[in-house]
Amino acid sequence: MIAPFLKFGAFGEETSLVLAFLIGIGFGFALERAGFGSAKKLVSQFYLDDMAVFKVMFTAIVTAMLGVTFLSWIGFLDLSLVYLTPTFLVPQIIGGLVLGAGFVVGGYCPGTSIAAAATGRLDGLMLILGALGGTFLFAEAYPLVKSVQTMTPMGPVTIPQFFDLPYGLVVLAVVLMAVGGFAGATWVERWMASRSGAVAPAPARASLRGNRRLAAVALVLGVIAIAAQPTRAGRVSISSEELALAAQRGADQVGPTELADWIVAGRSDYRLIDLRDEAAFAQYRIPASERIAIGGLLDAGLARNEKLVLYAEDGVKASQAWFLLKANGYKGVFILTGGLEGWKSGVLFPHLVEGTGPEVQRENDLLRARAARFGGTPLAPGSGGAAVAAAAPLPSLPQVAAPAPPSAGGKPAAARKKREGC
Repeated sequence: MIAPFLKFGAFGEETSLVLAFLIGIGFGFALERAGFGSAKKLVSQFYLDDMAVFKVMFTAIVTAMLGVTFLSWIGFLDLSLVYLTPTFLVPQIIGGLVLGAGFVVGGYCPGTSIAAAATGRLDGLMLILGALGGTFLFAEAYPLVKSVQTMTPMGPVTIPQFFDLPYGLVVLAVVLMAVGGFAGATWVERWMASRSGAVAPAPARASLRGNRRLAAVALVLGVIAIAAQPTRAGRVSISSEELALAAQRGADQVGPTELADWIVAGRSDYRLIDLRDEAAFAQYRIPASERIAIGGLLDAGLARNEKLVLYAEDGVKASQAWFLLKANGYKGVFILTGGLEGWKSGVLFPHLVEGTGPEVQRENDLLRARAARFGGTPLAPGSGGAAVAAAAPLPSLPQVAAPAPPSAGGKPAAARKKREGC
């Protein structure tokens, strides 16, 4: 299984937007049907008289955790390809407290506020406006709080890794917590009802039997999970059909102008790797690139869930590196079409389009702006291919700082922040 699908080219951005829209509708419908579009229902958990939100959240956690564990165990899901948000302990604790305070005061979390607003509730709409205002203020104050946001970096760490515990044991512990939490929440609801003089409705016999059966199933699966190995590290398979289809569709390539637009837009969901030697890299490099020799790719600490774009002088060396990484289970590997020569002819020294008219003018303006952004100069229409090579040596790019020395994990010391996940 390839995960995440969009990042590794399973479908395009248009399809991802449609899927996100449909998933959002389904999620909002589920929230509303569960009563979570009502602020009164949501804040009742803080008054301890209705713990439905607590129970639903624990149900979601346990269901997802057991599903991921066993799908990974049978080889359907490769957890090493799933993105983990890096942990910054202090700022995330602060953010959690701020979010919790907003939840208590406003009565909604971000997701439930959208569901409430969609059903016409004014308080949900006001909370969305408040969240947008807070986002604006944070953006304006970011230079002042930037140092706080990056405090206590721990990287993408998990509980089993941090405490050096077997993954399955953590799964069982969470299941036990959920079962105990359900029982405790039910007891608290009845106790609060007795204090207020109300009579807590007794659960239906069929519902009670169903809950007990689900708890028993979860406990059994939690015990079985102790023997489960949730990753497939070291298990490598190559599908010749998959490789052939990728090559045929060009799904394994990124065009020079597309890469240039990524760089200009500041996208940070990929790593650009230069495979050339140190001397060539020191003379010229594409902005945002880092140098890793082919022989050091497997030892460079590259995560198998990263999107990797490879380039060299031409496509030969990049193709070799692409196959090496594919053969070792890396899913999101791409080649810069034409290599550095393609970058020169497509971005630095593109041929202007011959003709007149507004469309041609806009295209040529775009070519000029893109070439100027990266230190190049467009060539006149109709000039031969030799003009590209003779036009000028590769220009220096003063806006590109020297690459930072690699850290222990193989990434640059000032690696760009990932923009993924929630």
